[in-house]
Amino acid sequence: MTDPLRVVVVGSGIGGSAVTLLLAKAGVPVTLLEKNRTVGGSCAQYEKRGFKIDVGTHMFSRGDRGPLGEVLRRAGHAGAIDFRRTHDISEIRLLEKRAGQAGGPGAGVHAVRVPSQLRRVPRFAWEIARALDLGPREAVGAARLFTRILTMSEAEVVRWNDRTIEEFVEPYTEHAPTLGVFGFLLGLYFILPYWEVSAGEAIHCFREMAYANALSYPIGGSIAVPRTYVDLAERYGAEVRTGTGVKRIVVREGRVVGVELEGGTLLPANVVVSTSSLRTTVLHLVGPAHFPAGYVDRVAKIRGSYIAVQAKIGLSKRLVEAGSIVGGVGADVDLSTVTTHDMKEMFDAVTRGEIPRVVPFYCPVPTNFDPGLAPPGHQLLTVCAVAPTTDVALRDPPKAWEEAMLDTIRRVVPGLDDHVVFVDRFGTDFIERWIGKEFGAAVSTGQTPDQVGRNRPPVHAPIRGLYFAGCNAGGRGVGTELAASSALECVDRIVADLGRVHAPRSSGPSVRRRIARVAARPISWAVR
Repeated sequence: MTDPLRVVVVGSGIGGSAVTLLLAKAGVPVTLLEKNRTVGGSCAQYEKRGFKIDVGTHMFSRGDRGPLGEVLRRAGHAGAIDFRRTHDISEIRLLEKRAGQAGGPGAGVHAVRVPSQLRRVPRFAWEIARALDLGPREAVGAARLFTRILTMSEAEVVRWNDRTIEEFVEPYTEHAPTLGVFGFLLGLYFILPYWEVSAGEAIHCFREMAYANALSYPIGGSIAVPRTYVDLAERYGAEVRTGTGVKRIVVREGRVVGVELEGGTLLPANVVVSTSSLRTTVLHLVGPAHFPAGYVDRVAKIRGSYIAVQAKIGLSKRLVEAGSIVGGVGADVDLSTVTTHDMKEMFDAVTRGEIPRVVPFYCPVPTNFDPGLAPPGHQLLTVCAVAPTTDVALRDPPKAWEEAMLDTIRRVVPGLDDHVVFVDRFGTDFIERWIGKEFGAAVSTGQTPDQVGRNRPPVHAPIRGLYFAGCNAGGRGVGTELAASSALECVDRIVADLGRVHAPRSSGPSVRRRIARVAARPISWAVR
């Protein structure tokens, strides 16, 4: 590239903010554009009645020990984000009639606590086995399953990339509740049913989380991650513009020349990094005429994850002790009684646009990590329930989906209505508009067997100067970690293409070695 170097990054979520920081640290002139008035993407934050509230619903599976911390280590600011843990990582909420009478939050609901200390894991294993009514044979099968996961070689894990979690689990148990709970919990990672998720990707993520034992949440809320990246990037000379939407990425003669802003201004650039979905970038921001036909066809067929309806619930009293609560509850069924048919019917109903009989929910409790996110003595719940993306015609109206989610959380948190300060609801239409990705998938390139590993779209496009970062291409991991991992890979590729190498900032593969590996990857994804 002979023109004066200028990089534009579109989107300020974790992927975009991480790319901006690492390029700025490397001395590359970079401008970060964000269409919303605040940075952060789905990790953005707003304030209400003394609460500081995440727009999205997040926990961080490896905290500082994963890609989120690696970004800071490479930038020379290890530990700049303070991740905290709770005594219990989570509670699996079940109906008391199946889980027994001992323990739990009362009012017909029982909690199986997921501990943060390894010494407490045997107790957890005993409690979950009791809750699921596991006999000796099923218990042995479950133990063999987890032992297998934790002792597999990396090569064995990779060989499972092309098959599903369902295929991996089936030889170890035919017990439907065991399969349902395990599949449900792994499905939370990827917002997809376990029979569609890559087993290799799921096993990798589960192992990394178990080995790190650092599932956590940052002081200051989810915004602390992208905000820290952006603040450091500005310190190194990056320009950050909020309230600045991009109308299109301008390409001429097969190379990027800049971006056209919503107001019509052309911002010159010879490198553009898009953190939107590949579908949005290729079909709308750039235009399919600029890409090979095979690439466009592959992009149009990309499978995204589901999305979720969300609610932010401010409480005047602490009602939940763990870092999060999870489960799936219906009128007369929960994860301890669910059958395989129930699980598949649940996602079939979502695909049809119908509220499922079993409503799966996930509810981090940010104030249990950082009490400063709420007034003294108060608590914040951030609950979500799976929902179809916006391209699915809803048979049940949007408000009904929100009500089903709220009815479920009321059922598993006794006394909730007596202590509600406010309830803010977020439908799927809002989420799609906020994140700026067509159809609003939580993970825009879902981690299915044909979209992970060697089959995952690369971070570089078949257009000179166009790159991707976030949950759209490259990387691996759970949610926010996927975005950070993709950003690291994207920066390595850009640096390699520019012919510049900056020194590594942490242990592990050197930047030079990593660049060589990434640069050797062929641009043949579209024809595989």
